[in-house]
Amino acid sequence: MPLIDADRARRSLAALGETSRACQSTVTTTDQRYIGDFAREVSEHLPGQWNVRVENYALPVWQGDLTAGLWATGPILRHLQHSRVPSAAILQSDGGAELAIVYNPFSRVYHVGMLAPKDMYLDETVTPPPSISVHPAAVPAARKITSSLLADYHRVVFEMQLNHLGDELAWAQEEFEPGTVQDPPQQDLGKAFDRFTAIAPHIIASLRANDAHAFDTYEKAFLERMDAAFGLPGPGREDAGTAGENPSLDLLALWMAEGEGLVGLARAAARTGPAQTALGLVRAAEAPRALPSPPTQAGTAPSRR
Repeated sequence: MPLIDADRARRSLAALGETSRACQSTVTTTDQRYIGDFAREVSEHLPGQWNVRVENYALPVWQGDLTAGLWATGPILRHLQHSRVPSAAILQSDGGAELAIVYNPFSRVYHVGMLAPKDMYLDETVTPPPSISVHPAAVPAARKITSSLLADYHRVVFEMQLNHLGDELAWAQEEFEPGTVQDPPQQDLGKAFDRFTAIAPHIIASLRANDAHAFDTYEKAFLERMDAAFGLPGPGREDAGTAGENPSLDLLALWMAEGEGLVGLARAAARTGPAQTALGLVRAAEAPRALPSPPTQAGTAPSRR
């Protein structure tokens, strides 16, 4: 309701008063901004496309559902655990990332934290991205969310993806000794290989394109070999990953023998390389959807209403 339209505002407030009396409730005025308006304005300055919805928690147990769905440490978690929160804004990106915004009337700031990824098993060895607090100015808030919270979120997701790739490879090596792989390969093994070939080309391309990270002669030769086997398809080149439902047994054997080296290079580059190297790897990992854990390590993210 635009407040500059005095007649419309007067009619709306009169109707609100009548409705509150009929419902035996009390209307209390406040200078606090509607959280949905703030969240929508913030979303307009975040990278990508975001949908915004507001969740109302009339009962404390509903607030508990939000707490259970958070994938965050820091101020938002403490506020939800120790204070009554009547509502929250949930922002969902076109890439699947979700964040929650709650208002803290005591400090007059908004706490912002990530929700647990819905399509990925959570690795308990990885620390969730810390939540942040922003002041009620949408543009600076969006900048801080982008540079801090979202950057941490994508780095952590990438770390989990690498852990899952490493776990799946270790599982495959332990479960299938040389000479025991069938043609076509066993179903679980084939799916694990498919997940590797979905993300490996993007990681390889990012590592090779970023000259800021110094690779030694062996590492460069290794990347060239992996690129030739698993790199992105180009003109006159077929997809090196799978052929329909029957992956190449030679490529599968190469993955089982040397896939660990690619995971190690990516992990080292993201951890010790320049910021642009880590960012490039994170963006590369966003190409496919998040990877699930291998069959022997299934788990689930917290459920929400």
